[in-house]
Amino acid sequence: VHVGSQITTIEPIARAAAFVSQMARELASAGRPLEYVDAGGGLGISYDGQPVVSIEQYVRTLVDAVRPMGLPLVIEPGRVIVGPSGVLLGRVVDLKRRNALSAFAVIDAGMTELMRPALYGAFHGIEPVRPSGGPDESYEIVGPVCESSDVVGRDRTLPRLAVGDVLAIRDAGAYGAAMASNYNRRPLPVEVLVDDGRWRVVRRRQTVDDLLSLEL
Repeated sequence: VHVGSQITTIEPIARAAAFVSQMARELASAGRPLEYVDAGGGLGISYDGQPVVSIEQYVRTLVDAVRPMGLPLVIEPGRVIVGPSGVLLGRVVDLKRRNALSAFAVIDAGMTELMRPALYGAFHGIEPVRPSGGPDESYEIVGPVCESSDVVGRDRTLPRLAVGDVLAIRDAGAYGAAMASNYNRRPLPVEVLVDDGRWRVVRRRQTVDDLLSLEL
């Protein structure tokens, strides 16, 4: 079963687990025993700081529902593992007034690197890598693509930004690189793996020659 990958309360998870367990019992009674139960990947992550189901509660709920069947349990919690592990870094390339209370902060990353906000208004936490220490201001964080939907974060309160500042867009590990594109001939960015204080490039930065090589 799969009830979604961004479930933040236990009730849908418990209902799905109870349903699949009951279905397994009915199939066994009908002479069609299952080899295993796949409970899907319905554990979400907290993009905005709101509380979510703990991993312990998630596992306990599934195991309690499936244990009477004595079947192996398979789960697919990809988002909760990959999502928080990825961060997209974007550098501020321009600042301009949006209105009297807010400004546009244009960064060198956008909908081509992280499609979720433009595609369905997904929220991602955004923070400066090195806060300026200046007063907080309101910003519309936008990408460099000439599309009105190329907005990474709306109405974000951040310490005063300057051109050259680097912003971290959090929880970009799920659906970030997987949904990235070369729209407007934008080469894909470098990917860096950080582990135990060390880092290494795991995918080099794409070049224009790479893009043109596909058009022979």
